[in-house]
Amino acid sequence: MSSIPDQWVEAIHASGYQAFIILTGGGVGAVHALLSRPGASRFVLDVHIPYGHKAMDDLLGDVPISYCSEETAKKMAHMAYAHATLYTPRALGIACTAALRTTYTREDADRAYIYILSKDRTMRHAVILKEGTRTDQDAVVSNALLSLIARFVAE
Repeated sequence: MSSIPDQWVEAIHASGYQAFIILTGGGVGAVHALLSRPGASRFVLDVHIPYGHKAMDDLLGDVPISYCSEETAKKMAHMAYAHATLYTPRALGIACTAALRTTYTREDADRAYIYILSKDRTMRHAVILKEGTRTDQDAVVSNALLSLIARFVAE
């Protein structure tokens, strides 16, 4: 994975926000970056990674049209935000759903959707991934996720 700038993580940790994060399919490098540096508990309330389809269905309460879509990311972020508000008024719901390189042929492009939600703002971002290893693609998604979080908390 490419190097995540320390200043991004430090700014996120010091932002005063606290987040519930839900990921599926990719973005795990972002969680590693957030949790592997001192001060993680100032920002991270909880991380949930429902990876299999049954786990996602249980989380969402139904079977989505697409597991990797902006609509699914939005629903995940709303669920994460609702959970985070149980613990803090400075809550963030953060979601990332990704379709990275896999062992079968996929009709759609490898991609990811990121959605961040607070009391009064949302930010979203779509990433279309180039061919490459799954590790390389996760690095791109993880960097995009951390970059978006850093921008969100800086505004």
